Amino acid sequence: MRIHNIQDEQVLGAALMVLGLSLGGAAVAAALLATVHMAQTGPMCGPTLGHCFRCVAACALLLTAMSTAGAGASLMTSRRAPCPAS
Repeated sequence: MRIHNIQDEQVLGAALMVLGLSLGGAAVAAALLATVHMAQTGPMCGPTLGHCFRCVAACALLLTAMSTAGAGASLMTSRRAPCPAS
């Protein structure tokens, strides 16, 4: 799919940034839950034995949020229309 209108690209970029921000909120909530989990089961989950799925999911959400917001920001940058050949 090719987007020809620059306004459409900016709308898509804004939507991706909103999605990235909401995923960032989910990543914060997952990180808080993982922190509580690590505090309760310190010897079983943590730096000594490796992290469980809660910790890995929090990191994966954070990376997804950052990449989605970055893709949206790159679409929102102003681009010049190509000059017609003379």
